[in-house]
Order: sequence, then structure tokens, then C-alpha cells
Amino acid sequence: MAQGSKQHNDPNVMQKVEPYGDLSTATVLIIGHDPRLQRSKAEAKYPFFFETLIGPKPTSASERRKYELAQAVCEYINWLADCRVPLKELYVTNLCNEFLPHVNNSGTVLIPDDKAEQGLVEIEQAIAEGHFSVILPMAVQTFYHLCRLGFVDEQTDVLKRFVAAARPRASKVRQGVYVSTGVAPFLTVCGQRFHHRGIPVIPVLHVKQWPLKSSAARYAEPMERARQEVRAFVGQAQTA
Repeated sequence: MAQGSKQHNDPNVMQKVEPYGDLSTATVLIIGHDPRLQRSKAEAKYPFFFETLIGPKPTSASERRKYELAQAVCEYINWLADCRVPLKELYVTNLCNEFLPHVNNSGTVLIPDDKAEQGLVEIEQAIAEGHFSVILPMAVQTFYHLCRLGFVDEQTDVLKRFVAAARPRASKVRQGVYVSTGVAPFLTVCGQRFHHRGIPVIPVLHVKQWPLKSSAARYAEPMERARQEVRAFVGQAQTA
């Protein structure tokens, strides 16, 4: 099991969360965004508060909400795989595990290029040490950085168009907020199968957008395609 980060008393020292999972047993790599994503000020030990899945179920309202998010990730993966995926088969990290500052307490936090590059180094190290059957990047900005940095084997026109449309809008970059240059760029790649060194990479919506609401109905078909892809590779791993 990955170990949690130490707590710092110095407010000027940026804290980090640690990846959750055991590289000797994990088959599904989940790549989230950053520890807070938007307006939350809560600090987690592991991504998506996976520490709440260890030990007794939380009883306080605030801790229960953290538990529910962690549980939602597990249920989301089970839905994508169309079977129960044991916790020991999940390895969960973020593209950026640092607690990035919120600007004006508004919008999705921008992951700076240098933080994305640092995160990619850590992700590639985990992949080299692990035995993953499928990689699931969550959210448009996460997949944008992965594509931009050459994580994906393919160099297709679809991916080039996605990167161009998903590029952060310059006016928002100065505010530390991520807004894509194009409209709904994730629609072009969501649920598609790409690869990293031959391992299937299937970008999916962030867990906070699942189950789909009526406002996200246009993602129903891409997410069903994602489900078919994930089900095939997770099923193969469990029967191997």
C-alpha cells in the first residue's frame, strides 16, 4: 500500500497526497485531476479520500461526504467494468498531487505545465513498476496534458484537434483557472481507446459527472463506448 504524506506545520510548505494502491496487485490505473479540482479546501491523504475506505465507516457528515466520493469512484469503475473490481486491483493517483491554490475561489484549477510534467514522471514510474491492464484518465484537462506531453502512443488528427481545442484559454490562464479554448473538446475523445506503450488508455468523464445528468446527455454514447472498452480489458485481467 502506498504511504500517506507527512503533515507539515509550515503553512508555506505545499502538501501533497500520495497515490493509493499496491503496484504488485493493481490492474486498473485511475488518473484524476488534482486533490481539490475546484472549490474544496479539504486535504486528503490519498486521491479521492480513499483513506476513508480503510477502517470503520465515517459517522460525521463531513467525513461521510469524503467516504461517499471514494465509494463513488469504486462504483464508477465497477460500472465501467460491468463487474466488481476489488480494491486491491485499483491504483489511484492524480496528474497533479499537490494542493494547488484556488484563484477567486472559482472554476476548475489550472494545472501548470511544470506540475503536469512532474506528475507525468511519477505516473510513468508507477506504470513501469506495475502490471496495468487499462489506464483511465478522468477529465479533459488531465487528458489534454497527457496528450500534449506525448503520453499517448497515437498521433492522429483526432488527438491533434483535441489538443488544440482543449488548450487552456489564455485569458483564464492568467487567473489560474482552466477553461478550454474550444467548446466541449472532450466529446471527440471520451470513451475512445488509445494506448501508452501498448496499454489501453480510455479517457472517461470525471467521477463527479457520473451518473450522467440530463445536461450531459451527449456523453451517453461515448461513455457507453468507454464501458465496452473497459469491460473487455478488465475482464481479460480477471480471467488471466
